[in-house]
Amino acid sequence: MEAINRTSAEPYYQQLSRIIEQRIRSNELSPGARLPSESDLCRTFDLSRSTVRETLRALQEQGLIRMIPRRGAFVAEKSQGDWMLQVTRGFFESEVDGTRAVDTTVFRSGLEPLPREASDALGLEPGAAGFILERLRCLDGRPAVYSTNFMPPEVGAALAGTDVLRGTQSLNQTLRAAGYQISSARREVAAVGAPELPARFLGLDVRAPVLLIRSVSRGPDGRPFDYYWSYARSDVVKIAVEAQAMEGE
Repeated sequence: MEAINRTSAEPYYQQLSRIIEQRIRSNELSPGARLPSESDLCRTFDLSRSTVRETLRALQEQGLIRMIPRRGAFVAEKSQGDWMLQVTRGFFESEVDGTRAVDTTVFRSGLEPLPREASDALGLEPGAAGFILERLRCLDGRPAVYSTNFMPPEVGAALAGTDVLRGTQSLNQTLRAAGYQISSARREVAAVGAPELPARFLGLDVRAPVLLIRSVSRGPDGRPFDYYWSYARSDVVKIAVEAQAMEGE
């Protein structure tokens, strides 16, 4: 059994997250299986309860486990091509572990004046510069999602030199590693007619029906650090919303 390396600079919760993730991906812990309790994990790895809870929170944010109040943590069922909007995961993370091939084309990335909608969502002054990332995501060769992310300059700087800008790395995971942890996210979905540019990239007629997703992600301090809009073809990728009762309701 892999143990925690007490001399490593890697935080204990990340080491434990990696150990459990490896067990999940190797199918040692199969979908639907219950993880050991917090107390058992504390004893097995000689870790504090707060560290174990941080581990479970990180695994849940990655969509690898589900936390069920009063029952414990369970390995998440493998997705069937759904983009889950109620978890702190992006499209790449939702699809890359499945059976469908994900290809990303980056059209532009860099500092530019933000559109008013984005600057308002990020709490910046009108006309302020921000980092813009525009991409097309394809599933099995079919255009699925055309999206544009808007971030404050200091957040965009964390992407410099990363594979996110080459379309082969998760934006959410990269930002998380840079210290931009999603604490909460608000996502809105609407059925709209595709504007000219999204229609062209998605292979649709102008005004053909698509799903428009708007999202703003906030850190533990409540400050927004990522805003995006995405146009999704619902005939290629399903948009799933997972609802769960709050504890005590």
